[in-house]
Amino acid sequence: MIIVNSSGSITSASPGGMEQTTSTKYVYYNGWPFKQTIPVYYVYSPQVVEGNPSLQNQPCLAVAKSEAIQSYWEAYQLQQQALQTWDVLAGSYPLCRYKQGSTNTTVHIDPSQVVTTYWNQTIINRLPSLNYSIPPGFALTGLPSFLVSNCVLNRTFYDQTPIGTAQIRAQGQIWVRWNTNLSWSGPYTSCGNPWPSGTIFHVYDNSGNATISVKETWSAQWTLNGSGGTLSGLRKSAPPSTISIKSLYSEIYI
Repeated sequence: MIIVNSSGSITSASPGGMEQTTSTKYVYYNGWPFKQTIPVYYVYSPQVVEGNPSLQNQPCLAVAKSEAIQSYWEAYQLQQQALQTWDVLAGSYPLCRYKQGSTNTTVHIDPSQVVTTYWNQTIINRLPSLNYSIPPGFALTGLPSFLVSNCVLNRTFYDQTPIGTAQIRAQGQIWVRWNTNLSWSGPYTSCGNPWPSGTIFHVYDNSGNATISVKETWSAQWTLNGSGGTLSGLRKSAPPSTISIKSLYSEIYI
């Protein structure tokens, strides 16, 4: 299979293939540097290119080598997506067969448009669900009520596109409305903890009931084919819940 690398030369590789090598870095202990060897992975992903002399310069299907990936799990995910994307593109484009000395150019597609479509149509369905609680299930007036959630604040996504692999690093923020008559508070950059180390809390002044709503908004940094930018506008919401607010008072008997 044809592979187009960053220098423009052409060799062969298999779609979805993974290559492993090693890199070195230095860590410091008590001021002394120690050499550490770490694994590095490369994944071969499908890419549509132009400039195929044997096919009247029609777009054709080649394979591109990813940038270095230090996480095996991220490389494995990219590998699985590469195989799935190959199955889709192989039915629409012929395989590239370049003549000696020929060149190629990438299909002209707007990276920002590709990533935005993937963000709005696919990633919205892949974001983790959100659940929360207010231990111990009720609130006391004058004392902080702490929110605890199972939120995920960072996720990395990859998308195989005709012009390369899009990498999207998403960040989540938590927002809370402590009652229907209150505005949203936040954003919070933690998932919340119970007393006494909680970071998301509220103090109720009056007894009664309160309906609590929680949402997580998402933004991201993306890169694709030498371009990059930011994304926003996605959110996940948890079903609202109602808790009772009890008054805390003391009685003196004489």
